[in-house]
Amino acid sequence: MSGLRRKEEEIGLVDLDKDISDKTNDGLSTETVKKINRKAVRMAMAGILAGSQVLIFLSTWLLQIPLVTVGFVIVIEAVMVAALNHAKLWVHIAVMALEIMMGFLFEYALFLILAAAFYFVLLIALKLLEL
Repeated sequence: MSGLRRKEEEIGLVDLDKDISDKTNDGLSTETVKKINRKAVRMAMAGILAGSQVLIFLSTWLLQIPLVTVGFVIVIEAVMVAALNHAKLWVHIAVMALEIMMGFLFEYALFLILAAAFYFVLLIALKLLEL
């Protein structure tokens, strides 16, 4: 405890017995906020890992796309989501639509539909982490 806090208590500005700093603006205790944040991080990580595993499994096993290519697509998707983090919703929708159109153009429609779905999962995970 700092000396300044003790002086504030002596002159009656704060009451150190009653911990006011243990509450946040919403009236939740800091422990509750920490639990909510940990849960959001776990959900985001689970979504990212599950989405990437599904994309890898379906692309390599079902579509016969090389693993290195799928890995590059996963990294590119993550970089795009991070770069467009604070963009408006229509920008993200346009990116996913462009991905799907490129899939039809280059005859990898299912692969890039899966990649657009993974983009969406990454976007939701990023928004969860911002809570």
